Amino acid sequence: MVDGGGLENRCTRKGIGGSNPSPSANLRSGAGRRLRLTFLTAALILTAAWAEAQPVPLTITCNGANGRSVTAVQALNGTIAKAVVDSDERAVVQYDPRNVDGVTPQDHLFVYAHECAHHALGHDPRASFSAAQEQEADCYGIRALMNRVGFTPSDVVILQMDMTGLGTGVARRLPWRARTYDLEGCVPEVAASRQAAARQGETGPDACVVHNDGENAIEKSSRDGRVIEGVYSVRNGCARDVNCTFTIEVGTLLDSDVDVGSWRSFRVQRTMTQDHMLKSAQAGSSAKVDFRFQATVDTVPPRELVDFRVMPACHD
Repeated sequence: MVDGGGLENRCTRKGIGGSNPSPSANLRSGAGRRLRLTFLTAALILTAAWAEAQPVPLTITCNGANGRSVTAVQALNGTIAKAVVDSDERAVVQYDPRNVDGVTPQDHLFVYAHECAHHALGHDPRASFSAAQEQEADCYGIRALMNRVGFTPSDVVILQMDMTGLGTGVARRLPWRARTYDLEGCVPEVAASRQAAARQGETGPDACVVHNDGENAIEKSSRDGRVIEGVYSVRNGCARDVNCTFTIEVGTLLDSDVDVGSWRSFRVQRTMTQDHMLKSAQAGSSAKVDFRFQATVDTVPPRELVDFRVMPACHD
């Protein structure tokens, strides 16, 4: 990531002051105006900082299969979140609000949304959930986060990496045993592409290409942070050559979102494309290939960083 600190804030206010001031007011107008501007600027900065510092929520509202609201109940039991039925037969999700090393707020929210999904889907939390039910709850939760919280497909990719990479100690805080995740398959566009490929009886070219925005890197940057040299990696997992157009979006996002791996505040300033042919896996080119580019952004606002993401579109 590239730090955009140090750039001038070009948002200024002019012409603040009363009309026809008295002579005594004229003597004080310069200092008074500067004082008012100082207070106003400080208030704006504090307001912006407060807005940007709002944490990712730990819970999300949902209804059970019977249409009744699922209740969120704090429980300091060490489990991130768990679907239960209380003594009054009400659908409840217990959650531990304490921070866990190695678990981002997005991870925590996903676990809660997954558990809420069990209730929404009519799964009985008093019985063991099957692998199919766990995947169904994964997808229900992912769609809820995309529709209501603003998760993007890139967020889902990062989330899958997080969940797959959880250590043994942290995994004990999950309400389910160690298992595989296919959160990317819950994204509607990915699911539609897979279904289309299945109907054709073959793997489509887009499904051949493996790319993860979490592996993107900025190798160099200018002193002011506006010019970057980036690199992204791709791999062709199919036994045929594919040609791809890679759309690269370059922009800025809040440094607080960088810390938690979210794209929700990403603002695109430059878009470019690169065309590459990826050799087939049979040709011995199944290893990842790095592609580089250079781009310039107009501005890097305070408390924001430069970043980029890549979207492949492939054909045979």
